[in-house]
Amino acid sequence: ATLKRFKKDERILIELTEPDDIIQFKLFNGEQNSNFQMFISNDNTNYEYSHNYIGNGALSWDIIKPKVKGKYILIIFNEDSTLGEIALYNNSKEKIKIDNISYNAEQIKKLTDEQDTIPKQVSYMNSSYFDEVYFARTAYEYVENIPTYEWTHPPLGKIIQAIPMFITRHLSPFNYRLMGNISGIIMLIIMYLFGKELFKKRKYGIFASLLMFFDTFHFVQTRMGTVDSHLVLFMMISVLGMIKYCNNKKILNLLISGIFFGLAVCVKWTGLYCGLGLAIIYFTYMLKNKEFNLKHILYGAGFFVLIPLIFYIGVYFLFPNNNINYTNNFKSIINQQEAMYNYHSKLEAEHFFSSEWYTWPISYKPVWYHQVIIDNNTKETISGLGNIVIWWMGIFAMIYLLAKTILKKDKSSFYILILILSLWLPYVFIGRIMFLYHYFPVTPFMMLAIVGLFKDLTEKLKLKYIIPIYLVFVIAFFIIYYPVITGNAVSLDYLDKIQLFNSWYF
Repeated sequence: ATLKRFKKDERILIELTEPDDIIQFKLFNGEQNSNFQMFISNDNTNYEYSHNYIGNGALSWDIIKPKVKGKYILIIFNEDSTLGEIALYNNSKEKIKIDNISYNAEQIKKLTDEQDTIPKQVSYMNSSYFDEVYFARTAYEYVENIPTYEWTHPPLGKIIQAIPMFITRHLSPFNYRLMGNISGIIMLIIMYLFGKELFKKRKYGIFASLLMFFDTFHFVQTRMGTVDSHLVLFMMISVLGMIKYCNNKKILNLLISGIFFGLAVCVKWTGLYCGLGLAIIYFTYMLKNKEFNLKHILYGAGFFVLIPLIFYIGVYFLFPNNNINYTNNFKSIINQQEAMYNYHSKLEAEHFFSSEWYTWPISYKPVWYHQVIIDNNTKETISGLGNIVIWWMGIFAMIYLLAKTILKKDKSSFYILILILSLWLPYVFIGRIMFLYHYFPVTPFMMLAIVGLFKDLTEKLKLKYIIPIYLVFVIAFFIIYYPVITGNAVSLDYLDKIQLFNSWYF
């Protein structure tokens, strides 16, 4: 979409060249929500007030139904605003032809030059939803080199998100969701490598990858135009590099681990929780192998402190133009970190879909991301719901993992356990509201715990069919809840039947 920016008090006058009553006004809100007053007249002299419109979501379509009808529409902007394409509909609910509209200025024609983009129905396929209104908007602002809106997280995730828009010079949901989807696909490959590395057989790598593939929560999160997919992917690669280093002592793997740890922190500060797990694994490795010496300390400092610090500072210098601090020097970057810390530590807010950290493993309260009511019996809905066949089994698997680590001193179990605890338990001490998606980084390692459990069931108890039988139930849950995680239109009756708990909203 091509966006047009309007200043406060700027006006648009839209005139129908043929008399026709306007009963619907469809518009696309740009990166700045539109804020304007609408007046309608039959004679271009006597105007009647219709609306005070404030957009309810950046990068999204909206519909206004004027309270009065007439030949002329006068729009006066209350604040700086951005509009994309607009369309008018008449008494017959037909779109009024552009040839039948005249404007007060040539530049306003930009608002009607892409009529083929006008959707019949507003949905997630053509509009942003949930936190896309922050992240996708900011990614677009990076492309346009204008002050960025979202500043409470480091820039890297939004820079990555902006790549398709920068290449194509086109703003669309497909473009600002594409990189997250790609990261989600790469995560499946990393899971295969994890399973193979930890459990030494290809079939366990395939099993690990299939668990992630059919996890409804992974599916929802990686289709959304936010940055969590990049965060989790970088964490996974960093951990895999560390485990490979501990297994084969190749310094390149340690370097890879440090690089991707740095990239994770450049997406969100929660990447530091992964650093806690990496540090425990690295120091345990050095102590066990009697390699706690200056060389390995320098490796750790260089790969996990110096390189991440260079990356972190670099991304701020790359795109310094944000609404809080123009980060073109070290002092302004430090000020930016202070502002971010104050925001997160002092945030006092409530949200209906927030949840406590100890409820996450059972997917007690999913985050309801989106809904559109189509008619009295049908709607499209998207809910961040975990596949409970996986997640609930994950609870038993983690308990088994703990016992195996303590009793058997099993190395693979120790690695997985440390990562689960490092990525999950810090939330015990966080007082601000939290959501189920904060558990997202834990889920790959929870799935690896399941693989470890089923490996022992297969090899020690000789239950050779238990994995395929279990996967049948995993896939069945995914299929049953597919409409809930994709936004496909489905009947309200179907949704009622699959709502197992009152805390599940869709």
